[in-house]
Formats: sequence, structure tokens, C-alpha cells
Amino acid sequence: MEPIEIVKEQSKIKEFNPVQKLALERGLLKGRNVVVSSPTASGKTIIAELVIINNWIKRKGKSVYIVPLRALAYEKFEDFKEKYESIGLKIGVSTGDFDSASEYLGGKDIIILTSEKLDSLIRHKAQWLSEISLVVGDETHLLTDPHRGPTFEIVLTLLKENLFLQILALSATISNCDELAEWLNAKLVLSDYRPIPLRKGIFMDKKLIFEDETREVECSDLLSVVKKVVSEGKQVLIFLASRRNTESLAEKLAVEFPLIESEVSKKILTTLETPTKQCKKLANCLNHRIAFHHAGLINKQRTEIEKSFRENRIKIICATTTLAAGLNLPAFLVVVRDVKRFSGGYSQYIPNLEIQQMLGRAGRPKYDKTGLGLLLAKNEKETTELRERYLLGKIEPIISKLSLEPVLRMHILSLIATGSVRSREKLVGFFGKTFFGYSFGASVELELKIEEILEQLEGFGFLNLEKFCATRIGKRVSELYLDPLSAHRILTSLDKASLKTLPLFYLQSLASCSELYPQLRVKNKEVEDLEDFIAKNEKEFLMEVPNPWEYEYELFLGSLKTANLLNGWISERTEEQLLEKYGTTPGELYTKTTNAGWLIYGAEEFAKLSGNRKIAKELRKLQLRMKNGIKEELLKLIMVKGIGRVKARRLYSSGIKSAGEIKKNKITAERLIGKKTLEKIFRDNLG
Repeated sequence: MEPIEIVKEQSKIKEFNPVQKLALERGLLKGRNVVVSSPTASGKTIIAELVIINNWIKRKGKSVYIVPLRALAYEKFEDFKEKYESIGLKIGVSTGDFDSASEYLGGKDIIILTSEKLDSLIRHKAQWLSEISLVVGDETHLLTDPHRGPTFEIVLTLLKENLFLQILALSATISNCDELAEWLNAKLVLSDYRPIPLRKGIFMDKKLIFEDETREVECSDLLSVVKKVVSEGKQVLIFLASRRNTESLAEKLAVEFPLIESEVSKKILTTLETPTKQCKKLANCLNHRIAFHHAGLINKQRTEIEKSFRENRIKIICATTTLAAGLNLPAFLVVVRDVKRFSGGYSQYIPNLEIQQMLGRAGRPKYDKTGLGLLLAKNEKETTELRERYLLGKIEPIISKLSLEPVLRMHILSLIATGSVRSREKLVGFFGKTFFGYSFGASVELELKIEEILEQLEGFGFLNLEKFCATRIGKRVSELYLDPLSAHRILTSLDKASLKTLPLFYLQSLASCSELYPQLRVKNKEVEDLEDFIAKNEKEFLMEVPNPWEYEYELFLGSLKTANLLNGWISERTEEQLLEKYGTTPGELYTKTTNAGWLIYGAEEFAKLSGNRKIAKELRKLQLRMKNGIKEELLKLIMVKGIGRVKARRLYSSGIKSAGEIKKNKITAERLIGKKTLEKIFRDNLG
């Protein structure tokens, strides 16, 4: 079968829509680079599937599909498996483990990954990268995002300059999509087509104000609008600016809807060994078919909410704006309640590009004939502002964020360490080939910044500029995917470390690294206790304590408070206790402990490189403690597959301290951890 017939059959469609037809006309299946700029839900994924299947059948080639988020990677992976695994397409997904070449992916026909993972694979010189003949870049408009964009831009530049391949870039509607197409030497598909028409307007005081008309309605407030939509069997997404706002609104809405015992609610309560107040709050909302969704939830909870919403078991989700980035969660009604958010210390309007992405979630294929996207206004003045800014206003162009110093520092070291550039001239030339270089041309300011960073990296001991190559330690820093400034701080701290160094002091030095930002905010009432601790333990710190009048002192206090949180985790404080003391949600705690674990691993690798095996051994124990949230005495038990921190503590407290002792004390162990767990342990570990 031809690729077109395969995709139609597996997608259960008879004809392609106008955007898909236009992509085919632009040479999509003839090897041409193509940029597709069209609204959310316009069928861009089908375009990606067409070119991937074509690359597999016609060119016997390997494809990579780059996505901005881990959750999106796994969503795409499941979709591809369901549709194409049966016809023999080998599908891989990879988003973690930044210290591996992941050579097993070489056996896959399509690999779905984040740009950070792809960047890591390039740094490790994975052999199969040379086999790539197609790159699909999803959510390409996120090139303008200061966090995700620069890495995406770097890997796209590296691939297009070093491999003979086809590029398909999928983007929301942006004002400078022609520039993006020119940079990628691509044909442009620009369309405003949506299979489900979307009406966008503003709700204010019993009025719906659209671009072309104003309509009187009976509903007087957000609650009455939501109730009406849900009563018609439809679903609602509400976007808010903060996590606190999502939880507060979800709770307020829950009171207004009937109580229905929910299986989703029960699952949420069992995702942690001991449910927190946040878990119970979410479970209560779910019993009314309402959820809140933000980064403070752990991944299992977010995934369960997303799945249940798709299955129409949840009627309303109150979410932060991060949910707008790519995930397939359509609703009939999308409400953007908050159009401003805090950034850089003050409140500012959310860019129109993001607002349109949120509104674009309205309209459920197969369920709705139209979708409705609403902004909320308090008065006539605000209505006029929102109308001009978001209903009639232009969508912002995407602008490269590659010139940010931390970004440059990390990627300059990588480019030199991997041998991608072998001189100053080639380094500057490489940046000229990026989207930044295309947009701004030669920049004396950028060249000066590059020169400063080269000297800084040489000062850290990561580069030899005379030979223009990375040192042994510089290569390892690049492979470990660490900010070179963080690596320098870790190395400096290790010079002071000894076998007597307590975990807290390792953790404080790590909490000063950008990978653990943002640090916990220190409240005024906490300063005195932190300063007393510093005064009593100044000589124990692995980094110099700044003077109280210096700006760095505030950061030092933040790093110490963050270290106290992490130390609480490895001292077996529960998620609930840490939430109470530090206001840190389970999702935030997971992110912090995961990133801390990676930094500890990096420190262990540096200790090995310097020949300090004893310190490396201590750091290895600390990493295992951070991964599992345990005191050192539980390390032997935690190595038994199937035993977590809570069950390990139960066993240890009853005198069972190792796998061998579990075997000797089966009856006691069964009483402590349950028959099923014990049987599984014996099957997997002790059989």
C-alpha cells in the first residue's frame, strides 16, 4: 500500500482536509522541507504521520519526532503504537537519562523525544543519529520560549547543517512563519482552517461580545455559564494564572455540582504512599467530576486526569496555562479567566500567541459542531482592551532566545566538546546559521559575548583555547548535560568536601545551581533561624558564605532553605509534612528531588574523575537516598525490588534490615508489607 492509503486507513478518514492537501501539494512526500502554520486541531499530526510513513516505506529511513514536553512525547508514542505498530512500524520514545547514548533506539523506525534528550544524544555521539532522514518538529512556535526554545533551535541547526534530511516543522499560527520557512529552506503551508469552527469572544455582564456582534445571554457569571454548558453534556476547560487559583476555583465549582463517587478519585488517593491534603482536595473535586491540573501534581495524577477528561468522566478542568502546550485535551468551552500573570516580578499580559493556543482547545472533534472560546472582562474598559489585544490584535512573531548567556554557555561547550566546531570562526559561523543568526545577522555584541564565555569556560578548566578543544572534565560536563557554571560550583565544593561532610552541606552547594531553581523563598520570620545556623556552621559549608550586605547572600539563604527541604526528604519526612513546612507540593518535590539526584550523580562522576573514590561512594549513597527519600540505614532494604520507603521503614523498625532477613522472617514480613507484596518480592528478588 502507498503511504497515503495507509494513513487514511489507520486514521479512519476518507479524505484529507485543506491543510493536509496543501502540505501534499507543497511536496511533503517528495522530500521537500515544509513548514505548516495553522490553528490548533487543524490536523497537523496527520501531516506528520504521512511524511513519517512515507519516509519509512519509500526511503527506508529513520525519523525523529521532537516534542517540547515529556507528557506530549508519551501521548504521541501511544497514538503511533495504536495506529501503526500493527503494520510493522517500530516506535521508540525517550525523554530521560541524559548520560546515555540510548543505542537501543537505533532499532526503531521512529523515535519520539524531547529536544533536550536529542541534544543529549548528540553530545554522546549516538551512532544511529547518522541514519536520520526525517525530522518532525512539533510546536515549533516554542522556539520563542526562553526555556525550551534555544535547545530546540540548536538541535535543528545541527541536524540541518550536518545531515541530508527532510524537515517538517509544525507550528501554531505565527506572524513570521515565512521567516521560519526561509530559515529551514522550506515550503510554507499557511492556513486558518479548523475542522470544528471556533467562535472567540468576551463574556461580560450577561453579554457575549464577538468580533462581529454582541449577544445578550441569561448567564450572569462564570458559574452560570459553566453550569449551562455542563447541563448540555459538554466539557469545559478553564485557564488560570496560578496553581492556587486553579485549586480555589475547582473547589468553588465542586460545591455547585452533584456528588458522584468516582473511580478516578480513588486512584488519585493511591498515587502516593500517604495522600497529602492536596491529594484529598483533588479527590473531593473529582467526586463532583471536576479537577484542577498544574505542575504541583505528580505525573501519575496529571496523566489520570487527562485520560479521564478525554473519556468524558471529568466535566471541568481548571488548569494553569502550561496545559495549553500541545496535549490533546479538547472541550466545547474554553474560558481564559486570567489574561495576566506574574513574570519578572510584576504582572503582565499573556502573549496573544499563548491565548490563541488556549482558546484553540475549544471544539471536540466527533462531538461538537462548533467550539466556544471566551475571555472574561469585569467592565467596559477591560472589554475594549481584551477585544483590541486578543480578538483583533496580531499574533506575535517568534523571536530566538539563543543569545541568553546561560544558554550560550551550555551550548558553546557542547559544540566544542562534540567536535561540531573546531575554531572560533566556525563557532561564530554556526550561530550565524541558527534562527537567531538568520533573524539578526552578524552581531558584534553576540561575538563579544561568545568570546567572554570562551574565556570563562577556559577559566573553569573546561576548554583549551590554544587547541580549541574541550578538556577531559569539560567533555564530561557536556555529556552530563549540566550548566558549566553549576559544574564549576560543584567541582569547587568537592575540593572542600571530606568524609565528615554531612549531606545538608552537599545539598546546599547543589541548591545554588541553576538546575534547582527556583529556590524556595525565604520568609522574613525564617531569616533569623537560618542566620543562626550559618553562624554556628560557617566552616562546614562547601562554598564561601557571602557577606550579609551582598546580593548573593539572599541567594545563599534560599539555597540553604532548599537544602533543608531536600534534607527533610532523605530524613524520611512525608510529602504531607514537607507540604506543611515548606509549601512544596508533591509535583514540585518530585522535580526538586529528581534534579537534585542528577546533580549528585554529576558530583559523583566528578569525584571519580579526580580519583576520590571514597567521596564518590558517599555521593552514590546520597543519590540513592535522594531517589528513595530514606535514611542511610534503609539502603539495603530499598535495593529489594517492590519495597518503597514506607515498607522499608516498617521492616527495619521490626528488626528486618536486609533481603536475607526478609527470607528468614517471612511471617513477620508478610504481616508488615502484605502477602501480595511479599510474593512479588520472592518472585522478583528472592525466588
